[in-house]
Amino acid sequence: MSKTYTKRLGILRKREDLTHEQFVQHWMTTHATLCKKLPGLRRYSVNLVDRERFPKFGYDGFSELWFDSEEDLHAAFASPEGKTLLADLPNFTSQIDPLISVETQMLWP
Repeated sequence: MSKTYTKRLGILRKREDLTHEQFVQHWMTTHATLCKKLPGLRRYSVNLVDRERFPKFGYDGFSELWFDSEEDLHAAFASPEGKTLLADLPNFTSQIDPLISVETQMLWP
């Protein structure tokens, strides 16, 4: 049987007053460092979107955070580290639309 994880995708738009470079810098350094401190986090990835190539998508990127269960995910975001992480979002985003899904790994290294 394939392993499943509860995954939170954070689909977001950059703040309008930031350049693309400033947005990426903050996300990849400050925010990513905070995210990696979440208790119970199994995997974490950041996916940047080339808005010139995909102008209809309307978002600048999305993150993927894997947890063993939805309970672990909620506990992580309720933790002091989770609260600090969420408080950082307005520092580089104008909007974030989170999704929670169950990922079933079909082909995985």
